[in-house]
Amino acid sequence: MTDDAPVKVAFLIISDDPARAVPGLVMATRMKSNRGADIRVLFFGPAVRLAASGQIDTQLTELRAAGIGPTACRANVEQYGVTEEIAARPLDLLAAGAEVEEFARLGYTVVSF
Repeated sequence: MTDDAPVKVAFLIISDDPARAVPGLVMATRMKSNRGADIRVLFFGPAVRLAASGQIDTQLTELRAAGIGPTACRANVEQYGVTEEIAARPLDLLAAGAEVEEFARLGYTVVSF
C-alpha cells in the first residue's frame, strides 16, 4: 500500500547569511513546484533581518508564485526593528512558537537553514 499524500516539510530559516538561507528557499520552491509537496517557510531569529534587507526579494516572490506563503516571527521583527521593511515584503507575521508547535502536531519534517 502506498501513501499518495504530499510530503510535508517546514523550512525554518534562521540564518541571516544569504549563502546559507537561499539554498533552503530555492529547495522549498522547487519541492512545491516540481513535487507538489506541502511546504511551509518560517523566518526566525536573525533570518528576519535577511528577509527585511531586500537581498532575498527574488526568492520571496518565487515562494509566493509557487503557492507558498512565507512567514516571519512577529516578536523577532519587533526585536530587530525591521517592522517597516518586513511590511514592504510578501511575508505574514505570526507567533513562531505556536507555528513550530503546529508543524509538530501536523507531522511536518522541519529542516533549518
